[in-house]
Amino acid sequence: MQKCNVCKSKFRWKEILFSIWSSYKPVVCRNCGKKHTISFSSKFFVSFLIVVPAVIFGLVMAPDMGLSKPVTFGIIVMIAFIISLLLPFFVKYEVKAKTK
Repeated sequence: MQKCNVCKSKFRWKEILFSIWSSYKPVVCRNCGKKHTISFSSKFFVSFLIVVPAVIFGLVMAPDMGLSKPVTFGIIVMIAFIISLLLPFFVKYEVKAKTK
């Protein structure tokens, strides 16, 4: 799990998950107050892990199984939700640079 780059305080799983769910909102360290933003590579990783399994299931597996479109959509949403629960263990955050 990600730690603060400044004080090495560990972020909570819930903080990172809600950051991902709210369009990569920055995570603020509870200990030192530094703002961390998700790295570009982690944004790509999150998108890849959500989209690829959904596309594979929706276009390859669901038609072979004879599932209706509403059932397929529901399963895709469930797959994306389950994958998103694991993402806080893999994404990386960086200290936000101050701009003047």
